[in-house]
Amino acid sequence: MLERERKKTRERELQQAKEIEKAYHNLEVAHERLKAAQGQLVQQEKLASLGQLTAGIAHEIKNPLNFVNNFSDVSMELIDEALEEVGNLGQNEHSENLQELLVDIQSNLIKIHQHGTRANTIVSSMLEHSRGGSGKMELTNVNTLIKEYVNLAYHGMRAGKDPIDVKVNFDLDQEIGKVELVSEEFSRVLINLTKNAFDAMREKVKIDKNYKPVLDIHTKRRDKTIEIAIADNGPGIPDGIKDKILDPFFTTKKGTEGTGLGLSITHDIIKAHGGVLEVQTTKNKGAVFIIKLDTSLVQKETNKVKRQFQDPESR
Repeated sequence: MLERERKKTRERELQQAKEIEKAYHNLEVAHERLKAAQGQLVQQEKLASLGQLTAGIAHEIKNPLNFVNNFSDVSMELIDEALEEVGNLGQNEHSENLQELLVDIQSNLIKIHQHGTRANTIVSSMLEHSRGGSGKMELTNVNTLIKEYVNLAYHGMRAGKDPIDVKVNFDLDQEIGKVELVSEEFSRVLINLTKNAFDAMREKVKIDKNYKPVLDIHTKRRDKTIEIAIADNGPGIPDGIKDKILDPFFTTKKGTEGTGLGLSITHDIIKAHGGVLEVQTTKNKGAVFIIKLDTSLVQKETNKVKRQFQDPESR
C-alpha cells in the first residue's frame, strides 16, 4: 500500500516536471517569437525610412530629367531647322557631310529622349509608391506594367547585395490588352514575386556552380480570364512548407532578411482584385506562381477595391 502511494507520488512529480518543462519551452518559444517580431518591426522601420529617402531622391532626379527631355525636344527642332537650311545651300561635299552629321546628332537626341522618358516613368512610379498611390481602378496595359516592374526588380537585384546573372524571358499575349487594376498596388505583386524568384535562384547558385538561372514571364488570355505566370528554375518549394508560404510572417529566410509579409501581402492584393494565386513547384526544378484574374469579376469589384485601398480601416 505504501509502495503504491510512493509510485503515484513519483508519477505526479514526473507529470508536474513535464508540465514545467513544457511551460518553460513554450516561454522560450514565445520569447524567440517576440525577439523575431521586434527585429521585423526594426527592419520595417528601416524600410520605411529608406522609402522616404528614396522618394526624396526620386523627386530630386525628376527635375533634371525634365530638363533633359525638354532640351532634347528643343534640340531636335533646331536640328530640323538646320537640316532645312543646309538643304537650301545646295548639294556639295561639305553640305552632304554636314547633313550626315546633323542626322547622326538627331538620332542620338531621339535615343536620349526615349531613355529620358522611360527614366521619368520609373521615377514617377517610385513617387506614386511613396505616396501610397491613388487607390483608383484604372484601365492598365498589363504587359507594359509587367515588363516595367520585372525589369525594375531585375535592375534592383543587379545593383544590390549578391547580384546573380539571370536570363529573363518574356512571352506576353498581346490579346490581353488593358485591364482595370490599381496599378500601384498590382506592381507590388510583380516586384514581390520577381524578387522572391531571384532570392530562390540565388540560393541555388551558391550550391551549384553549373546552374544557369532563368526567369520566364508568361501572360495568356483565356476567354474572360487572364493568367500571369512567373516561373523560375530554382530549387523549388519543399512540400512541407508549400501550404504555409502565403501565411503572414512565415519565412524561410534567416534573421531579419525577410519579414514573411511579402507573399501574404501579394496574396491579399490579388484577392482584392478578384483573383487567385496558385503555386506549382517541383523539387530542384523551380516554382511557378500563377495569377488568375477574372476580368468580369474585376469590373464588378471596382468600387469594393477602391474603398479598400483608399480607406486603410476597411482592410
